[in-house]
Amino acid sequence: MPRPILNAQNLSRPRLTVDPKVAQSPSLTGAKLEQRLRQQRSKTYVETMKHLDAGTHQQNRVALDELLQAIASEFPELTIEQRPLGIVSVCYLGAPYVVHICDLTGNIIKHYESFNAMPPQFEKARPLALHSDYAFIEVYSDTLRAVTLNGSVAVIEK
Repeated sequence: MPRPILNAQNLSRPRLTVDPKVAQSPSLTGAKLEQRLRQQRSKTYVETMKHLDAGTHQQNRVALDELLQAIASEFPELTIEQRPLGIVSVCYLGAPYVVHICDLTGNIIKHYESFNAMPPQFEKARPLALHSDYAFIEVYSDTLRAVTLNGSVAVIEK
């Protein structure tokens, strides 16, 4: 009989930690905020966002909390209002689903079919999420930030 690998689930998910010095810094505004949001995303953050489609986040509150913590760890110097409203990415669950949202304000993940409209603030991210150059799209109140697999960020004004 095969033996299970201990803590195998922990190996598949990268762990993020917040640098205490960065977490203590005051929130950014203006040009400094814009510069920070244009910075390349960490490999760990990108990998964590790639696990969004695993499906466990819908049924497993711990997995969703880990995902939200990953976002908070990537942007420790930002206030909650400055962080993304949500993440949109391509859905690999299969037809009829094409994209999904992790709505950070409501802490939910929802999968959308091609024929169903997404909430207005997320709908503009759909075509970008379906583009093969982008791993996921961060949705902010005033912009979209398309993140590639290597963490590069493209800014799209709404």
